[in-house]
Amino acid sequence: MKKFFLMALAVMCFVTVGNGKVNESENKAQTPDGVEAVDLGLSVKWANMNVGAKKSSGYGTYFAWGEIKSKEYYSWNTYAWSKGDSQFLTKYSTTDHRFQLVPADDAAHANWGGNWRMPTVDEYEELIANCKWEWTTKDGVNGYKVTSKKTGKSIFLPITGCRFYADTQFRGITGIYWTSSLYTANPNKAWCLEFNFSDISVYYGNLSSNRFSGRCIRAVQ
Repeated sequence: MKKFFLMALAVMCFVTVGNGKVNESENKAQTPDGVEAVDLGLSVKWANMNVGAKKSSGYGTYFAWGEIKSKEYYSWNTYAWSKGDSQFLTKYSTTDHRFQLVPADDAAHANWGGNWRMPTVDEYEELIANCKWEWTTKDGVNGYKVTSKKTGKSIFLPITGCRFYADTQFRGITGIYWTSSLYTANPNKAWCLEFNFSDISVYYGNLSSNRFSGRCIRAVQ
């Protein structure tokens, strides 16, 4: 009986370890081909393209804040973490005291796996302060070449605009990227990187930063 128990336990351990290896492998395999972590000499490495993009000049996928898939219509009625209104938030608010996205609600981590995640406010501030931002065009797309003052390496951030209701707005005019940080003074918004040809800032924005709006994501690790 004791021998049978030990054999059964060994099988269970083998299955558990085996599944763990498969899951880890699958998680790493989520990162698309061509995606690289660029060392800009900062506290995190920055992806060379947006989540959902096929190349560095691609806009990628537009996500509502805290959602991990794109959709056709962006509004409070279709937003995962509200009851159809900005005043009735079901997650990430001053009520539940969740001010930073957890991995399950982080579109970068959910789609790319591994150590990829959305950047925080501080990490975008660091990117602005420690890099040279050069307005340029790549593959016919306007944006910024962001070059590290420390390593000389660079990434390209295209002007993405955002998704609002059924429309894509401000594309070619304003680059708008989510951070993983809630704007606690008004929890129906979240912090974002916003830029145009003359200004670069981390901001909570106006209508564009309502959590239900769709915007692009540049991942870090």
